[in-house]
Order: sequence, then structure tokens, then C-alpha cells
Amino acid sequence: MNSPAKSNVSQELILAARQGLLPVGKRSWLGGFGNMLGKELADWFGTHRWLTQMVLWLVIINGLMAFIIFVVPNFDPEEVLYTPEAKLAEGLALYFGFSVLLGTIGAIILAQDEVIQEKQTGTAAWILTKPVSRSSFILTKLLSNLVGVALFIGLIPGAVAYLELYLNTGMFLSVMPFLMGIGAVLLNLAFYLALVIMLGTLFEERGPVLGVAAAVFIGGLIASQFFPQTSYVLPVNFREIGPMLSMSQPLPDVAVIQLIVTAGWTVLFTLVALLRFRQMEF
Repeated sequence: MNSPAKSNVSQELILAARQGLLPVGKRSWLGGFGNMLGKELADWFGTHRWLTQMVLWLVIINGLMAFIIFVVPNFDPEEVLYTPEAKLAEGLALYFGFSVLLGTIGAIILAQDEVIQEKQTGTAAWILTKPVSRSSFILTKLLSNLVGVALFIGLIPGAVAYLELYLNTGMFLSVMPFLMGIGAVLLNLAFYLALVIMLGTLFEERGPVLGVAAAVFIGGLIASQFFPQTSYVLPVNFREIGPMLSMSQPLPDVAVIQLIVTAGWTVLFTLVALLRFRQMEF
């Protein structure tokens, strides 16, 4: 009795296959992750955006660093007397200071539209009509931006800074400790990327997203000057943690706690973004 029905179903499947259409099963938690990640990475590397970002951050971080360590000493005779070790410490402080402070501002600006713009233009609603899960939508936004920021704010300027430090001091830093310092910078940037992505799921306009992220960043730095306890709950000392890791110096307890807490906040922001986005109606 069921053979005619099965025959009809088979004919429908054959017809759909000929038209390039196949039925899609129930979406998994990470349904469409690969396709979405490819789309998001293409936004970074499929256009000239990657070149623009690379040049921009080389100028901002390494250009400023080169000016201070190579040009400024010509106008300060006393600095010529600095030992290589002193020059190395100064150079590391400059590099990590620029990477953390300016890099954080850059990460906030780069991620501000990732969710807000998609919601405002209706792109998010359109994408979610496809076999793409909401979890994949959020996670690929975060991961693709982390890849871009890691390359263009972290690794590439870090490699150039390594060379600049050698040219200025004649000393080679141990590679692994220096990479650990860069890793601390990336953890700081991941914190702010996750924060901005989360805020994009909570608000409908860019203003609150930028305002809250800037308040956490700038407010945290200011608060830490008056209330040292801020270091236990916000990433406010990464420009000091980076040089210590790079020179294999032991970290104080507060720095270790700050690394752990920052990683915890990053995971929490991501979870809140996932839960909030699942509840949104499109």
C-alpha cells in the first residue's frame, strides 16, 4: 500500500536533485559553520581589506615605534648612552603599549558593525533562512575577526617589531617568550572582540555598543589608577604583562589572575552572545 507513496517521494527527490535542490535535515548546533566561516574570512581576505589593514597597523604600531627608537635619540644625546638592555626594555614597552592601547581601539572599531549592521540591513534574517544555525552565525563572526586581528594587529607587527628591536639593540629576544607576550596581547583583543559581539546582540544601534565598550576600556584604565583592585576584574595591565613575558620575568600574582579572569570574561561574553542571539526574532 505504501509503494505508490514511496514512488511519488522518489520522483520528487529526483526532480529536486535535477534542479539543484535537495532537502535539508534539521540544523545542528553548528550547522553551516564551514560555509559561514568561509564567507566571513572572505570579507577579510577576499578583497583588499587585508592589505589595507596590514599597512595601517604597520604604520600605526611599527612606524611610531621606529620613529621613537631610531629618530628621537638623535635629538637626545643622553639616550645614546643607554645600554642595549635599557633600549630593549624601552622598545618592548613601546611595542606592547601601542599594541594593547591602539590595538584595542582598532578591535572595537573593526567589530562594531559585525552584528548590528547585519540586523539593521536584514542580512541576518536572510542568512538564517538558509541551513545556518544561529550559533554558527555568532561564532564565525568572532572567529574571523579574531583571525584578522591576530594577524594584522598581533603577529605581523610583532614580527616587524622583533626586527626593529634587534636593529636597535643588537640583541635577539628568545622567540617563545616573545610569542607568549604577543599571546597576552591577543587575549586582551579577544576580550574586546567578544564584548563588542555580545553588545551587538543586546543593542540595536552602534552608539551603545561603542559607548559601553569604550567605557569598559577607558574607564577600566582610569579606575585602575585609583583602585588597584580593578586589575583583578578587568584587563588593564596587559601592556606591562607583555614585556614581562617577553623577557621571561616572573609574573606577579595579580597578572596571573588577570590573565585567567580575562579568559573567563571572553568565554562568558561569547556564551551570552550565543544565548541572546538564539532568543532574537527575525
